[in-house]
Amino acid sequence: MILGVLLPHTKLYGGVKRFLELGNIFVEQGHRFIVFTPDGKGPDWFDFKGEMSTFDKIKGTKLDALWTTTVKMMPMVLESDARHKIFYHVRKSDNVAKLMKNPEVEVFACSSNVYEYDLKKFGRESFKAIGGVTVANYKPKESYEVKDRPFVVMAYGRIVERVKGTHYVVSACEKLYAQGYNIKLLLYDTPVDEGAARRIKEFTCKCPFEFVVGHPFDRNWELFNRADCFVSAENPRYTGWNNTVAEAMACAVPVIATKAGTLDLLRDKENGIRSARWRFCFRRHIKELYQSEELRRKYGEAGLRTIRDFDWSVVARKITDYLEKKDNN
Repeated sequence: MILGVLLPHTKLYGGVKRFLELGNIFVEQGHRFIVFTPDGKGPDWFDFKGEMSTFDKIKGTKLDALWTTTVKMMPMVLESDARHKIFYHVRKSDNVAKLMKNPEVEVFACSSNVYEYDLKKFGRESFKAIGGVTVANYKPKESYEVKDRPFVVMAYGRIVERVKGTHYVVSACEKLYAQGYNIKLLLYDTPVDEGAARRIKEFTCKCPFEFVVGHPFDRNWELFNRADCFVSAENPRYTGWNNTVAEAMACAVPVIATKAGTLDLLRDKENGIRSARWRFCFRRHIKELYQSEELRRKYGEAGLRTIRDFDWSVVARKITDYLEKKDNN
């Protein structure tokens, strides 16, 4: 099959990374995968195996399926020669009412969070293209012991986006440190513009911290392996799939997270901790893991077992099976 996606760019965003990783799997499975962007430039941070093209080439390209996650780009999808014209729904905040009423549009949901939202709000049963992460690209932790060193709390450092909730994690760590807990905060990000870079440069914290900038994506497992727990405080109203939680689980790092993009992944007290989006809740849960190596190991190992079901290879196969079944009906 010849498959394609429309992206606004190929910078390091979770929504971009999703399709580059998925595209590599499609290529490995013997399909063609084309990423269309305004300038046709590929990523410099990721080894993409597919093809790059520009928006002006869409109409002249025969495709079995074409999709985008961006509402404003759907007219290009609908005007294309693709047999399957797909809106891959990843953000609950998008204005998708018209798309949901269009019978020409096929809808994919990136998570059960989005699937349930579409069903409840629009009565539309989306196809569950849930995932994912390439588990083989990550190495799991080997030790959960914390001795003669700080307890490392890791969080996504995209502080320019309040929806990510990094400030909640920072506040929780500052309070714990003030209470005498030997805490260190580990943040990471690759800023995508000057404003984001400036915010990182100006960042301060009232506890020991390290802010890693521009770490190679293909070696993210090195950062996660330094963590004793990973905390995601994202806003459940907006997030579809939680990439950072998936990465942490692929590294067998115990996770504390809101329900934002984690309904498929996180089972409270079984393979991690579900938290309300309050500073005191994050403090309490961090203390739980701080005090128990047994819990850290339990949640970390269970999380790794869970995330294997959401490997991109599994998701890619479900998508191609769906397309083939639709074509045969």
